[in-house]
Amino acid sequence: MLPKINRLTSAKDFQTVTKTGVRVYSDVAVIYALANPTSQKNCQIGLIVSKIVGNSVIRHKTSRQIRNVMKDLIPQIPGNIQIIIRALPEITTKDFSEINKALTDAVLKSIVKANV
Repeated sequence: MLPKINRLTSAKDFQTVTKTGVRVYSDVAVIYALANPTSQKNCQIGLIVSKIVGNSVIRHKTSRQIRNVMKDLIPQIPGNIQIIIRALPEITTKDFSEINKALTDAVLKSIVKANV
């Protein structure tokens, strides 16, 4: 589970980040990142795992795997950024080590692309 201060929960924030943030594509997910230099002190992370990924069991497993990767990445993420990870159906065909590498690379690239 992500710490409460690092969760992105507001629907308005989700919409803002997905519409105006930068996008980075990987083979397992699409990463949206938006830098907000004055509005927050901690990074915020949100997940989108839709029904296109699979049934409920698969979606929850995928969410747990993504949260586990992001929990280890939080210290490397600057405090003024909001990140949304939208899982793609191909994530179900990968094992955890491949998901970890792909998400880590994509998130770090999105941080650079967001000019943080």
